[in-house]
Amino acid sequence: MRPPAIGAPLIPGLPRIYWALAALVLAGIVSVPQFRTLSNLANVLDQSSTLAILALGQAFVIAGGMIDLSVGQLVGLITVVACMLFEAFPGMTLAVVAGCLALAALIGLINGELINRLRMSPLILTFGMLSVLQGCIFMLTDRSIGQAAPSIGFLANGRILGIPVSLLLVVAVAVATWYGLQRSIFGWHLLAMGNSPDSARKAGLNLFSLTRITYLVSGLCAGLAALLVAGRLGTGFPNAGNGLELDAIVAVVLGGTPLKGGKVSVAGILGAVLFLGVLSNLLNLLQVPAFTQIVVKGLIVILAILADRPRRLAQPA
Repeated sequence: MRPPAIGAPLIPGLPRIYWALAALVLAGIVSVPQFRTLSNLANVLDQSSTLAILALGQAFVIAGGMIDLSVGQLVGLITVVACMLFEAFPGMTLAVVAGCLALAALIGLINGELINRLRMSPLILTFGMLSVLQGCIFMLTDRSIGQAAPSIGFLANGRILGIPVSLLLVVAVAVATWYGLQRSIFGWHLLAMGNSPDSARKAGLNLFSLTRITYLVSGLCAGLAALLVAGRLGTGFPNAGNGLELDAIVAVVLGGTPLKGGKVSVAGILGAVLFLGVLSNLLNLLQVPAFTQIVVKGLIVILAILADRPRRLAQPA
């Protein structure tokens, strides 16, 4: 029998991030008494749901060899707009939700269309869109505004048979993402584009269409995440999405998806989101300053990329 390859997971099919998650949870249980409570565990799951949905949307983009830096500010914009409309039209919750999701998807579609037409780097264009969206937010307000509808609060904080409603939403989005990326023709084509855009083009794939759909999905997921943020905060806070784009990218990379695209692991991304959620929770319980937490997350990304390099270098060309 051939020995397992160097760096192979101890249990086939189990992403490595789950071993790191198990070690982190064990360390938290041993060293931080407050971490052990069921209420704290529920808090971690609730706080992780927004990042999970945002990261699953980012997974589509990165799987295709692209990136979307605008999703954090898109979350902030939709949070503000949604709470303003919920307060102005209290009896039209479903219409407001549909309109906000449509707006988020449209902004994602605009990203994809501009990348196609201008032939610009996704990194540069979505960074520019980040600034545009941030400007739009502060044109609307520079302080918390509006009020979330009660049903949106239930979506973010409610329970069904003791299970967080937000967790059920994450499961639904994760299943749709898994099917869309790993079991559909669209997903296979997108991964082929991430592996080699030139080869995918020569094979007759419509890269423009793939790009449009990918950014539309990313925008839609940002809209869903924004509704959870609105429900959790209860108001439209203009800085609600600050830094979320980087957290989403960290989760995707840490979950085993290379930044160059061509490969994706939905299970790995969910494990990475839980890892980041538990890490943030422990750092908060230990009263570690916010800026130090940012440094820790940055170091984790660097280590994740370095850990992936030996595997990629070992693969035959």
